[in-house]
Amino acid sequence: MTYPDDSLWRSRIDGSDKLQLIHSPITAAVPRWSPDGKRIAFVADQPGRLQGIDVISAEGGMPQELLPRSSDALDDPNWSPNGESIIFEQYRPVLVGGTLGEFAIGQVDLKNGSVSKIPGGTGMFAPRWSPDGRYLSSFTADNHKLMLLDFKTGQWSELSTVKTMSYPNWSRDGKFVYFEDIGENGPEIARVSITNRKREHVIALKNVPRVLLSSQPWNGLAPDNSSLIMRDVGNREIYSLELQLP
Repeated sequence: MTYPDDSLWRSRIDGSDKLQLIHSPITAAVPRWSPDGKRIAFVADQPGRLQGIDVISAEGGMPQELLPRSSDALDDPNWSPNGESIIFEQYRPVLVGGTLGEFAIGQVDLKNGSVSKIPGGTGMFAPRWSPDGRYLSSFTADNHKLMLLDFKTGQWSELSTVKTMSYPNWSRDGKFVYFEDIGENGPEIARVSITNRKREHVIALKNVPRVLLSSQPWNGLAPDNSSLIMRDVGNREIYSLELQLP
C-alpha cells in the first residue's frame, strides 16, 4: 500500500515489476497474498459503500467481492494455508458503544461460496491461521487477550494477556505468535510460544516515530521472522511569521 492515498500495488522484493492494482476512489487496507502467490485479498473501501473484502489477481484486473456488502463491516481477511478458504472479521460499522458479542469470525469456502462462523469466535478480532492449518489465533475484541483455537480439539485457550495488543503474526515455523503490545513502558514487539505459553520480548519501539493506520501503528514479519514496521520519516517544523508593511 502507498501512503497516504492507500492504493494497492504489487512488485518484486527489490521494487521491480511494479504494478498498481487498484485506483481511486477505492482504497485498500491489510492486503494478504494467497498461498500460491496469484491473488491478493484486501479490505476495500470507497465513498457511498460499506467496507468489504475484495480479491484481485496479482496481474491486475477488476477486483471481485468476496461477499456481497451487507449491514456489517467485513475486515482483516486471512487465507487458509491451502488457499481454499478465507477467514475474516465481521462487526457493526459503528463500533462506539458496541459489545464484544457484536464481533465474530467468519469463513468463506472459495470452492462453493458457502459462509460459516468459526465456533467460539464471537467476541474475537484479528484472526490468523497458523502455517500448518491446525490453529487459529485471535485477539479478544477489547485487544487485551491473545487466544488460540485448536481445530483438532475444537477448544479455545488463552496464550497471553496484556494492556493493548495489535497486529498479530505467526512465525514461519508456526511455533510463535508475534504481536505489538502498547504497554506501560511504551510499545514493543513481543512473541508467545504456543507450546509453553511463555512470552518473550523481541524489540522495543519507544521513541520510534511511527505512521498510524486506523489509529494503530502497523507491524509485520519478514520471511526470516525479523520485524517490519512503518516509520514516520517526515519533517515537522513550527514557524513564526511577521508581516512587514511599507
